[in-house]
Amino acid sequence: MTGNGFTPNNNRQVIRMLSKEFGRFNKGRNRILMGAIVLCIITLTMVFGISFGKVQAEYMKAVRAAGTTASACIEDADESQYEKVCSLSYVKQVGRCVSVGTAAFEEQPVCRIQVLDDVAWEKMMQPAYTDIYGQYPKEKQEIMLSVRALKSMGIDDPEKGMKVRLTVTIGLFRTEQEEFCLSGWYSDYVDDTSGSAIGYISEAKLKDWGYSIQEKADLLICQSDNMDWRETEERLYQDVAGKTSELKITVSNTYTYDAVNRLTGSYGMAALGALVILSGMFFLVYNVMQISMTEDIRQMGLLNTIGTTRKQIRKIYFGQIRRIMIPGVLVGAFASVFILVIVIPKILGNQYLSGFGGAKEFRVFRSEFLVAAVVFTITLTMGAAAGVIHHLVNLSCMGSIHYTGLIKNRTSRKKKWGGFGKEQTLIRCKKRNRTVNGELWYMAWQNVTRYRIRFLLTIFSLFLGMEACLGVVVISRGSDYVHVIEKRPDFLIAGEFSDWGQEEGYGNEYKSRDLGEDPMETEGDNFCLLYGNAYDEFSPISSDVREQLLSLEGVDEEKSYVMEGAYMISTISQKGIRPLVSNYFNVEEQVKEGVGYSYDYSMVEGVDADVIQILSEEEITSLSQYVQDNHLSIDMEDLKNGTGVMILHDHQLSPKQEELAKESIGEPIFFTKMLSKEAWILWNQLSSEEWDAMETTEMFSEIQSETYTLCGYLDNRAEGFPNIRQTWHGSEGLIYYLISEKGFAKLPTEKKTLYMELNVDQKKEPQIKTEIQNILSQENRKREEMTGNKVDGETGEAGIFCISKSDLLAEAANYIRGNRLILGSISVVLLFAGVANYFNVMVTEIISRKKELEILESIGMTKRQKRKLLTVEGLYYCLAVVALMLTVGNGILYLIRFYMEDKLSYFVFTYPVGWLIVGIGCLIGICAMIPKMLYIKRDLKTPRPQCIMNSER
Repeated sequence: MTGNGFTPNNNRQVIRMLSKEFGRFNKGRNRILMGAIVLCIITLTMVFGISFGKVQAEYMKAVRAAGTTASACIEDADESQYEKVCSLSYVKQVGRCVSVGTAAFEEQPVCRIQVLDDVAWEKMMQPAYTDIYGQYPKEKQEIMLSVRALKSMGIDDPEKGMKVRLTVTIGLFRTEQEEFCLSGWYSDYVDDTSGSAIGYISEAKLKDWGYSIQEKADLLICQSDNMDWRETEERLYQDVAGKTSELKITVSNTYTYDAVNRLTGSYGMAALGALVILSGMFFLVYNVMQISMTEDIRQMGLLNTIGTTRKQIRKIYFGQIRRIMIPGVLVGAFASVFILVIVIPKILGNQYLSGFGGAKEFRVFRSEFLVAAVVFTITLTMGAAAGVIHHLVNLSCMGSIHYTGLIKNRTSRKKKWGGFGKEQTLIRCKKRNRTVNGELWYMAWQNVTRYRIRFLLTIFSLFLGMEACLGVVVISRGSDYVHVIEKRPDFLIAGEFSDWGQEEGYGNEYKSRDLGEDPMETEGDNFCLLYGNAYDEFSPISSDVREQLLSLEGVDEEKSYVMEGAYMISTISQKGIRPLVSNYFNVEEQVKEGVGYSYDYSMVEGVDADVIQILSEEEITSLSQYVQDNHLSIDMEDLKNGTGVMILHDHQLSPKQEELAKESIGEPIFFTKMLSKEAWILWNQLSSEEWDAMETTEMFSEIQSETYTLCGYLDNRAEGFPNIRQTWHGSEGLIYYLISEKGFAKLPTEKKTLYMELNVDQKKEPQIKTEIQNILSQENRKREEMTGNKVDGETGEAGIFCISKSDLLAEAANYIRGNRLILGSISVVLLFAGVANYFNVMVTEIISRKKELEILESIGMTKRQKRKLLTVEGLYYCLAVVALMLTVGNGILYLIRFYMEDKLSYFVFTYPVGWLIVGIGCLIGICAMIPKMLYIKRDLKTPRPQCIMNSER
């Protein structure tokens, strides 16, 4: 072939050579592009990995504290209702659970006994446990226990198959002695009370006892994560219960829903934030390619003029992009893995989430996010490169060589004429005389606005990056866990449950709850609360202690709060109590006249004392406004006038019961004073025969109040319900009454202090805390020495406890520190990405205008003037971004504030002044340093002729 004068066409090698040479020629731009690729991958992997890891960690913490992933429960549902729930589109998982009873070991309570189906165990319970050994029971005599339950039985080293003898109480009257075989054990993280540990048995054993999980069971439900508890509950009542059903449905937010809300406010805000971050990363790469596009088109245009085909041009251009993209992707991927796998866990240590499995449960590195970031970055880079090729294809050879990127103005400038008729003369615009500095500022403005669309997109991208950082700072600071604690009073003081009540696990639930929840919510009723203290003189906080606390130096009485009220036995009409106990009514039974303990009497007397809380004028006003705004059927006038009382409940009524509550308004109710302490002590010592003989004596006579009217029922979990503080509440069998000062004055009892909140001078807080501890210690020792007031004759009276805000902050210090490091790292990486975007714009702009700057130098512009020109150009970008941040940006931050305050009750807005100053400082620093650094580097590489150096001096 060569003998015929034909030269072989080795295009592939030539294309590789040209691609390599073009890459060497554009090495400055390519280094910046590679840095943008690395930063894009790191930023996306870190932001989304950390955010997702944080949500998962919060989810796991909540799940383990609750002991289940289920967020809804339908009690005593049958097979048809189970099938109906399974068919609902918004329900992800449905499991069945039967609570059989309790188990005791050597007469000491050990655990509750439950039976689960496969879904309930594998999907809802198992994720809440760790260190699971063995398997869920399948055989009739198998049982699975928690490590805590085993330790309470004295078993520290359990073995699979070991025998465990337990006394199981089934229902109220049935007891079985059983010898179980241990099939497995697990570690749980729920609050450490006797009633919280669970022992699981098999369905075969349940059938042996005469029950079936298919016939009737509690349905454990995991609903869709994007639905709140109100919407879910409403739809479940509509779809499953119906209007006439007596089903009891309890719903809470899913733990993922709450975790996302704490991080971003809602799924909508999370999606918007993700879109903003992705847009910022798009502009990070796009700006580099867009600014250098003019020079790239000219270079490719030269190849086009000598006959290079479009396909070959694509290969040459994409070849040089691949040469920088591959190492950029590798560096970004390895850096992301190093930061997320080694650096962040090392910084967090093992104290983060220490009570729920430790920091090992916090995994911020997700391989799927890394892959997605790499794919997104590659697609973005190649797409930006394809844009250059697209422009080149649509241009002629000469057009591509002389391409400037400017859009020609098709409208010709009109000359200005003055005068009339034939006297018209051309008016020449007067040339403005500018100083040298003024001319530089004018030239800089003309340069940055030469490509208007590019200028506007660059400004928008810089603003977007900086605003994303500030938005994250506002959200992370405002939702800081410390604000949850800061909403608490400096000191919360209340009466403890009785010793027996605490042994049953009541009154200490707040110790293992999230600090955002009400510490006074409990599952214990007033029988457990007042066991051994059910006499009229008993006050959870004595008057002496109250006066001592309020008189402490540094206590702000105006900002402190004292709740007063009493415990009395209520007697309410059958129609008035029916909303709370409608399941126990038989409509066909004839109503008995008079007062009795059963629900078939016209007036139903309570067995245990109920709490009556006095409302302040401010609380009554806020309740009145709430009732008016929501158009509720509540008689607020009788409450204000002192002739009526209100029942406050913890979302205990179904829709059908809510209708019954509306019908109960105006029903009669009266209260009976509890026995005096003297009568109570004597009553404990009497036999049943002696009690029958003395029941009618004056000491044991009942003192009743006048009759009040029932003003209605209010739900303290309803949306928009005002902040009404409560003492112990939440138990299903507890009735919580609200009354005005006028109404309480008519009761035959004295005011008692039920609850206190003290707010103090922060400088004196440590001293006041010590004094409060001393006061309460003395009072509790005094109460322990009291005799004769217990049911079983033992000594002692229920004490007083205190929750200190400073102690809560100290306990949560590691968790708060971890949160701040996690969310702070997101803010830092976004700030760095925004600043890097500005850096890339500045450097790429200078590199792409190399020839233009050399021409300016050849016509006499000095090095100092060029540096100043470039600095001013950067300053224009900086000023435009700052102006947007201080106007539009501030508006966006305040919109975020209003949105987050609506979503999070504890959100506290703080304007990010420091971050704004740092961001602006970085922009100005880059603006001033980049031109100087580039020219110092150039001067070191290429010494200039002496004549030019002299002329610049």
